[in-house]
Amino acid sequence: MSTRAPQTLLLALAAAIACADCRSNPAEGSEKSGGQISRESLDELIAKGALRPVDAMDETKKPPEPPPDADAQAYERAVAKLKGSREAEPPPASAPSGSAPAASGPAAPAASAPAAQAPAPQTPAPQVPGSGAPAAPPRAGLGENPYLVFGKRIQVFPETGLIMKPYPLRVGSGKQMLQLLQTYGNFPLWQPGGAAQTSDQVRLELLEKLDQELFSDLRKNPPAGEPAPISVADWLVVTASATRLEEVESFLNIFAAGVPQIEIEAKIVEVTLTNQLDLGVTPVDSSTPIFGFPSGGFVKSLNYNLPNTSGPINGLLTIGAVQDGVHFNAVLQALASFENVSIISRPTIAVREGGRAAIENTVRIPTYAVSGITASGQFAANLNYEEVGIKLYVVPRVVGTQTVALNIDMEASAQSGTSVTFTVPPTTGSPGFTLSNPTLSKRAAQTVVYLQPGQAVILGGLISERTVDEEQKLPLLGDIPLLGYLFKSTLKRKEQTNVLFFLRPRILQGTDLNREF
Repeated sequence: MSTRAPQTLLLALAAAIACADCRSNPAEGSEKSGGQISRESLDELIAKGALRPVDAMDETKKPPEPPPDADAQAYERAVAKLKGSREAEPPPASAPSGSAPAASGPAAPAASAPAAQAPAPQTPAPQVPGSGAPAAPPRAGLGENPYLVFGKRIQVFPETGLIMKPYPLRVGSGKQMLQLLQTYGNFPLWQPGGAAQTSDQVRLELLEKLDQELFSDLRKNPPAGEPAPISVADWLVVTASATRLEEVESFLNIFAAGVPQIEIEAKIVEVTLTNQLDLGVTPVDSSTPIFGFPSGGFVKSLNYNLPNTSGPINGLLTIGAVQDGVHFNAVLQALASFENVSIISRPTIAVREGGRAAIENTVRIPTYAVSGITASGQFAANLNYEEVGIKLYVVPRVVGTQTVALNIDMEASAQSGTSVTFTVPPTTGSPGFTLSNPTLSKRAAQTVVYLQPGQAVILGGLISERTVDEEQKLPLLGDIPLLGYLFKSTLKRKEQTNVLFFLRPRILQGTDLNREF
């Protein structure tokens, strides 16, 4: 046989399978198309000698023996396919007496599930060694892995089924939390020196100021000085079964971690109004006096300089006149100004209930403190700094479920002027000097208000008004009605500052604390 004999054999097996299908269900075979060979094509292959005819296989016939040089593996695959097609055929119509006839259609599964399942055997709860009490069952849905329930900071004791976990608390609050657990905890506590701890008992141990950090001045290289220890937290170590540990965690979340957080939205408005009138008289230039008199008189010229504080280029009016031989040349300076400054800041801060929230917007002004004055005029002056600006302090408390009580303390300060503190007269070799300090004005208010959700409080009335009248003049001449304005300079300044505080509190919910920026 040629080398194509294995391929020819496979085609013969495929034709035999097709014929078996056609004989078992002719109607079904007539509807199939595409993948099966027709009878005419099969006769044509037999006529060419490529295939040899075989009888149709039934239940009593065996598959043909493979030729000696055929591919054994390909033949086994073809036979397996042939057997599978036979097993899929419906069973014969004859059935043993007493049994129901088989329904037409696809064969039923070989093994069907029983009508009712027997209940699974119950596994007894594991016993805690040395206690006689059953261990706590694992949490539903999480299996027996306690790390999925309580996190990775736990210590599991497999021999007893107990779990130890530390809980950090604010420094100084460990004793109060331990007393609350001992008084209101709905679980039995293990007492030191007694019997071995059972799965139903809870063991509590308080380690005060255990968590500490060492801080040093990192701005210096290397850091200078010994690191200063700072207490960070008290640790409450709890040892219990899984069920009891969940109860302790729920208790701690209510009394320690469930403190309401309050967001305080503030709006600070500072409005400053300034009115100023500045008048002055100066000569035209250095070579021209303001008043020039005729020659031969007792007074040849009269000159002076009383400029305004704003400078000579803000408002100019040059006047020149000759009257009976008297020359008048002067520059009259006049400046009127109005300023309206509004400063608005919108700070927002969140604070826990009963905590202190501070909002400050200040600047530091240097001041001198004079001390140690001697008879010869020697003294010591220490440089200090005073903060001026706006300071707001709020302590919120939750009353009931929604009402927020605000304890408010606010202060607004500014520099209102200067005052002479100490004067050193001139001496030989020293010109002398005057030491001045700023004058500060403060406005403060304190109150307690109760606000419902959405309400805001407005605190105002912190108004400061400053009036400055400054006059420089020639003696006698500056007091002449109307004409006296030619011999003096005046400055009138009125400054009014008003500060308003708008406060709106809001109790933060869980979605507010987890929202993205």
